[in-house]
Amino acid sequence: MFQCLASICRGEELKTEALFNDRMILAARSPPYIEYAHTEYTKLTDTTTTTFTSPHQASLSPPPKIMDTQSYKLFHFSSDMIGSLKSKAMTKCSSFEAIVAHIWRARTRAVFEDPSEVSTVMFAVDIISKMNNPPLPIGFIGNAVITASASAQVVELVEQPLCFFVGKVRSAIERVTDDYVRSVIDWLEVHKGVPSTMNGNFFVSAWYKLPFHELDFGSGRPVFGGPVVSGLHEFVLLLSEGSNRKSCKNGEGDGLKNGGGINVWMVLEQHKMERFMKYVFEM
Repeated sequence: MFQCLASICRGEELKTEALFNDRMILAARSPPYIEYAHTEYTKLTDTTTTTFTSPHQASLSPPPKIMDTQSYKLFHFSSDMIGSLKSKAMTKCSSFEAIVAHIWRARTRAVFEDPSEVSTVMFAVDIISKMNNPPLPIGFIGNAVITASASAQVVELVEQPLCFFVGKVRSAIERVTDDYVRSVIDWLEVHKGVPSTMNGNFFVSAWYKLPFHELDFGSGRPVFGGPVVSGLHEFVLLLSEGSNRKSCKNGEGDGLKNGGGINVWMVLEQHKMERFMKYVFEM
């Protein structure tokens, strides 16, 4: 939709393509068959505190509030910094795996104080390539993602090298198979839950894989694409570099454009952000 609007604004013809929007292909089975323990989701209760919505809640949220106790930061990771992280992972990995692993480690050290607690990172996994029985048709539009998660005790995460985190993140991605996706859909149909972003855990969303940074409404591509402030305090957003950075090849095949770097947008309580800033650039 945005690409079409940008095309019109540039005075070009409307770009058309065949789209598929039938959601029944993602409907739950009858009867539901929940094959896995989906700890990445939680049932909503009266005491649950989360900014995610569910079918039991209104989809419209109030405008985000800037809280004096919260610190809002944007951290830039250049292509060289991401390359350094991938080298320290001591295994071939994607930029996404490397940056999520690194942020998870730094955030765990900043947020958790009890070494016996469990720290969890969650992130969206695109299921278009995961489903094969039947596969999603070409031209399918809308969200086709589920939540994956990686967990470990804080004491493990503090002591282990980056490769440990990368392995956890990769295992979480590999766990998402056709059977797993179907099980998730059935679980959500039965329990109407939300991602388990409570008790210090958080959700990473890779917005740099969305083409916001490629939109040109007639004045060139954007310098920045992302929120200024957000009420989603359990969210960490991975954003594309702006159009003012030089192009390079480091991000090829990884969804990265322009300079191949990633901007990490996040929110933490001020004292936790101060601790996070001590760890996040320990490369």
